[in-house]
Amino acid sequence: MFQYFPGNYMWSLSVLRCLAGGGLFGEIDWACRNLHEASRVGAAGDGEAWYKAWGQLAEQVEAVAAEAARDGRNVTAREAYFRTAQYYQWTEAFLDPDDARAPIAYAKHLACFERFAQLSTPEVEIFDIPFDGAALTAYFVKAQNTSSPAPTVLLHDGLDGTKEEMFYVARSLSARGINCLGFDGPGQGATLRLKKLVARHDSEVALGAVVDYVSKRADVDASRIGLMAASMGGYYAPRAVCFEKRIKACVAWAAIYDYYACWQRRVGYEKGVGIKQLDGNAALGTTGKHFLRIMGVENWDQAFDKLERFRLKGVASNITCDFMIVHGEHDRQTPLGEAQALFAEVSSKHKVLRVFREEEGGAAHVQLDRPEPALSMICDWFVERL
Repeated sequence: MFQYFPGNYMWSLSVLRCLAGGGLFGEIDWACRNLHEASRVGAAGDGEAWYKAWGQLAEQVEAVAAEAARDGRNVTAREAYFRTAQYYQWTEAFLDPDDARAPIAYAKHLACFERFAQLSTPEVEIFDIPFDGAALTAYFVKAQNTSSPAPTVLLHDGLDGTKEEMFYVARSLSARGINCLGFDGPGQGATLRLKKLVARHDSEVALGAVVDYVSKRADVDASRIGLMAASMGGYYAPRAVCFEKRIKACVAWAAIYDYYACWQRRVGYEKGVGIKQLDGNAALGTTGKHFLRIMGVENWDQAFDKLERFRLKGVASNITCDFMIVHGEHDRQTPLGEAQALFAEVSSKHKVLRVFREEEGGAAHVQLDRPEPALSMICDWFVERL
């Protein structure tokens, strides 16, 4: 995997995630080119320097968007607001979650995405789905070139990802005649930050609320609903379809069989002792404090007690819908063995395990080293199976 910041996996992965999500390399390089020394500070880099650099980029591109909108140059404004939304997400990423600036940056992320949505044709719908006394935050992108009820894919990301980060998938599905409903589940994105819902192992409960909502829409063919999720979503999606049988086809983009074991490998946890000293090259997508906040716990012992329930052994055999796992041969966060173990237990008549190898590219986590052709393959599979 290309490391923009050699020796700092977390920061380098973030650059690749932003590129996959719609950021432009020239803009990202402009923000990050002077951060190499900061990337080597402390255990995981100087988060303050990261915040300032990405915040400067976000403000600059937002100004371009605002000027274009005032002048009626809506295409320029739309695309600049979209990129700005991505950049504000990454501005917030490595601040302490208790930092007063974090919710301000995240609010700007959401506001810029909303401006992008308003300028889109057709307009991207943004709404809440009632759930557990609060709500799941969501958007809906209609299928292109059809006026009939269309197949629909439900989409979400992983541990610290957001529905907005995954919008590039929604665009690709829409272009193929498939609706896409992107949502932040418990512990994710705006559902965590604004609705205060933390991660939970029984992902079928939240998914059930989403399916209830989408099944009632006139533009949705309720007999043709798919589910796709990435990274930690590679646990959430398989777990959900073990019990939510209204899903016809499911993709786990980087699969997880035992999330407890994944985290034990990542941080070297021992009960009563804690975790090993981590450095910037640890196979983590976010900081330890962010992880604890997402899980809704105060310390690592509580986190691992909760992770005991994030396992699919003895449950995955309940998966019977069409099912595909897409995994990288050298995924550092979720080893290939996780995907192989899950695949072996799945009971689906139609199941596929596609492993991207080093020689073809896409061998890293969620194919972030080379997102194509994996993205197109996944979307084409949904066209075939829904």
